[in-house]
Amino acid sequence: GLAQEIVGEWERETTCLELVQALRDAEMDELVNEFVAGSGFIPRIGVDDPEKIDVAQPCRGAVPRVHSHFFTADGKFGSRDWSGEDVDDGRYRVMGGKLVISKEFPDVTFRYRIQGETIMFDPLNIPTGCTAFRCGWSIAVAYPGKRWKRVG
Repeated sequence: GLAQEIVGEWERETTCLELVQALRDAEMDELVNEFVAGSGFIPRIGVDDPEKIDVAQPCRGAVPRVHSHFFTADGKFGSRDWSGEDVDDGRYRVMGGKLVISKEFPDVTFRYRIQGETIMFDPLNIPTGCTAFRCGWSIAVAYPGKRWKRVG
């Protein structure tokens, strides 16, 4: 069924510009620096250094990063960065054809679409202009409109 087809690992090469555009499209401009820093796009600027990101040119010096998400048969959700390190974890369930991810903040629901060996995610319960961490996280996890490729 639907729950089984999401099990596995899904990967894409993400770019800083894609992330910034997605956040700006969602009117989350004030989360740009935090999520650019947290995603590791700028070498030597980490999650603890968002103030080092240039607000006017947040992607200056950025490099593309391979990123992946995985869903296990027993309900675990996680993400891996370009060096294979686990950088996110939670639980997931599929309900009514929607993906619900549970973490330390209120659940985020995504519409998802699998076509062949690709998947797309679209966060559903996130208000435009929201500045809570979970809202930026939902955009940074999904890269709405972009395809992730099955790698495992």
